[in-house]
Amino acid sequence: ETPNVHYARAVFLLQEKADSAIEEFKRELELQPGHAASLMQIAFEYLNRGDAQTALAWAKQAVAAAPREFPAHKALGQALLETGDLDGAIAELTAGIELAPESPSLHFQLARAYQRAGRLADATRERDEFTRLDRLARTRRTGPQSVGGK
Repeated sequence: ETPNVHYARAVFLLQEKADSAIEEFKRELELQPGHAASLMQIAFEYLNRGDAQTALAWAKQAVAAAPREFPAHKALGQALLETGDLDGAIAELTAGIELAPESPSLHFQLARAYQRAGRLADATRERDEFTRLDRLARTRRTGPQSVGGK
């Protein structure tokens, strides 16, 4: 079979037929073991469902397959946070930020982890950084520069 066909089909199905999408991601993994994007998609889908324990196994595989991809660290950090491993979550989310310091969502998740760990000053700092980056991202999407202005 052709690589990435099942992945593409899964992405198409994800919004309305998530169970079918997961099966397609798994088929892609049969063809391409360690297909990082499929592993990340499965992990995030289980996080969206509130099944952090299942997400954790997929996210660990995603980080192993793609240690330089920040979404893998984000997925693992979120899964660790939701399963109560605050130190692990902080470490993974920090690793993600080292790879993608401009990612608002990573700073948001790290703020949540710090808050739960009782590190309130760190949580405030990360929330402030999230707010700054989120505002900047929204301005880029909707401001004059989004259509070629200055």
